[in-house]
Amino acid sequence: MSEKTLSEQGWVYNYLKSKKSPVPLVIGTRGTWGINGKKSIILVAFTIPDIMVFREMHNVAKNPIRKMKYKDIVYFAVNIVDKKQVEYLIDFWKVT
Repeated sequence: MSEKTLSEQGWVYNYLKSKKSPVPLVIGTRGTWGINGKKSIILVAFTIPDIMVFREMHNVAKNPIRKMKYKDIVYFAVNIVDKKQVEYLIDFWKVT
């Protein structure tokens, strides 16, 4: 029996429910997250100021912020789909 892959919303929901003090996240640093069949990185934060700073930190200040509502949670996300940027971030997070 294979497990169903979690959606971004499901993953973030489970993360929030399991943490007392959640911190912003970088999803996809192992190269396993995809959008339309391509590797991607998703920045996730729980306040507008945090997601804005997170975009700056990852050199994607022009990427749009998505406000996501799922069940009883609200979070903010930014997709990074540029191949060079995704590969750079995957390599960067391998070292840290």
